Order: sequence, then structure tokens, then C-alpha cells
Amino acid sequence: MRFYFDLTDGLNTVHDDEGILAEDLQMILQYAEETVNEMRQGGELVNYIDHWRFVIRTETGTVLATIQIS
Repeated sequence: MRFYFDLTDGLNTVHDDEGILAEDLQMILQYAEETVNEMRQGGELVNYIDHWRFVIRTETGTVLATIQIS
């Protein structure tokens, strides 16, 4: 299944048009947590504080989970 990660603060959204393939939601949640932690450590999220989150969705737009990044 292909999962997409949109970055949003509720007003602005950076859409993931590529997505990644994974076997299930649990696998993608683990991947997302690891990615967010790496991005925090690398300073890539410094401009995305206060209310920004990753929205994990399907190709049809169904939201499966959200992860706060601040």
C-alpha cells in the first residue's frame, strides 16, 4: 500500500505527491516517527514549529494518522 505524508499547520499544507510503499500502517508509523526524529536532529523542522504536523493519508485522501512535529 502507498502512504503519503503531508506537512500542515491547518492553514498551509505541503503535499506529498510521491508517497512511499509499506506493508501496513504500523510499519509506516514507525518510519514516520524515525523520520521526524531525524529531521528534528538535522534542523530541518526549525521553520515548522507551533502546530505543524505530518498527516499520513492514503492515495484517496483518507487520513490514517497525524504526528505532531513541534
